Amino acid sequence: MQAALGTLVSLIGYTAAVAVGAFVGSRPAVRDRPLPWLGRLQLAALMILIVSLGVKLGADEEVIASLGQIGLSAFLITVAAMAGSVLAVTFLRRFVLKLDRFGLPRGSGNAEETAHDETQKADNSLTKWIVAAVALGMLAGYFVVPDSIVQYCGTVIDIGLYLLLFLVGTDMGRQGTMVSDIKTAGFKVLLVPLAVGIGSLAAAALVGVALSLGPKDSMAVSAGLGWYSLAPTLLAPYSLPVSAVCFLANVMREIFAILAIPLVSKYIGYVECVALPGAAAMDTVLPVVVGATHERITIYSFTSGVLLSLAVPVAVSGIIAL
Repeated sequence: MQAALGTLVSLIGYTAAVAVGAFVGSRPAVRDRPLPWLGRLQLAALMILIVSLGVKLGADEEVIASLGQIGLSAFLITVAAMAGSVLAVTFLRRFVLKLDRFGLPRGSGNAEETAHDETQKADNSLTKWIVAAVALGMLAGYFVVPDSIVQYCGTVIDIGLYLLLFLVGTDMGRQGTMVSDIKTAGFKVLLVPLAVGIGSLAAAALVGVALSLGPKDSMAVSAGLGWYSLAPTLLAPYSLPVSAVCFLANVMREIFAILAIPLVSKYIGYVECVALPGAAAMDTVLPVVVGATHERITIYSFTSGVLLSLAVPVAVSGIIAL
């Protein structure tokens, strides 16, 4: 109950940050100005957020200890779940939503212009910066940063996250296409988290056949969908080893998603980027998704993250009850 209440409060806060940003960005005084510093501010805030996350993880003894003990199982489940979710969303995008790889209705007249203008956003330079930020943060957290400072990383992450969501909303408002983007997505946007969940669980079950955990426990691990603070807690009474694998696998999913999103947006598709982080698509990884794709993908990412977050307790509990 406490976890559910915390999730609800977070969802309200994240939604408010995006909504306020969109309102500010839509004002003529803001919308009609070039504001070249806005993108640089987003990048700076994103780097601070990722470094802080890295420091927090690097200083976590449980994470470091788990790397050698259960790292391979967690890695295989994570990679399989992410690949399965991307495959499922690709099928959904192409054959049900009928969108091109930029998230636009197939055959729309501005597709070529979009390709020219937007592929530049998803270049490899963003990936390099993100890799460096994660690595620097984890090394600093493990070797340098004292515990007295690490304890404030959570606060820095929270503040940075709200700032980033506000800036993402501001960009949405400045684009002036928020209403049309929502209309374009329609109710079919609700199918995206369903595809992410099915793809993740199916791929985890498949790889679980080759692991000592087995298909059921591998599905329970992947049902965390990137929420590494809740899912392991739900699994602890069921099995401590499975809980440990779940913790590390879902930490990996968030980190791997941050690293992979720029490449997936460039070579596979914009909507598929939403599949990679799972539940984190609504908060920590949302700015990465939007930064590597386009503001219109915000509706897909935020909606998917919200629904998957709400589904995690149900999915994990349901699987272990089988």
